[in-house]
Amino acid sequence: MEQRAAELQDFGSADEVPPPQQVFPNLLNTILRDSPFAPLLLQVWAEASHSPDFAKVAAKIYTDLIDRFTAYLSAYFHRGAGLGTDAAEAKAEQIAPAVLALMQGAIVQNAIFGEDSRERIASAIEALLTEIAD
Repeated sequence: MEQRAAELQDFGSADEVPPPQQVFPNLLNTILRDSPFAPLLLQVWAEASHSPDFAKVAAKIYTDLIDRFTAYLSAYFHRGAGLGTDAAEAKAEQIAPAVLALMQGAIVQNAIFGEDSRERIASAIEALLTEIAD
C-alpha cells in the first residue's frame, strides 16, 4: 500500500486535485488488482500485534501513510474544496486516520470475502467520502 500511496504526492503540485471519493477507491482497486501481496498484509498486521520488531516496521509504514494521506487531503481541501490553509490541514489531519482504516478494512474484507466484494467495498468508500468531501 505504501508504494501505491506514494502516487498521492503527485497531487501536491497539481493544478487540479481530484476528490477523495475518486482517489481512494482508485487507490484501493490498484492495490487489490495489481499487488499479489495484498492478502499477505493481513499476516504482517497480525504478526505486528505479537512481535515488537514487526510492530516497529508497521508503525513506520502507518506514519508514512498517514503523512501521505494528510498531505493529499490537505491539498484537496485547500485547492479543490476552497478551504483556507489552516482549515484544510486541520480537516485532513482529522480524517486521514479514518481513511487509512477504511483502506485497511477494505483489504481485510477483500481477503476474507474474495474478489466479488471489491466493487461493493469501493462503492461504499466512494459514497462515504463523497459525504465528507462535499
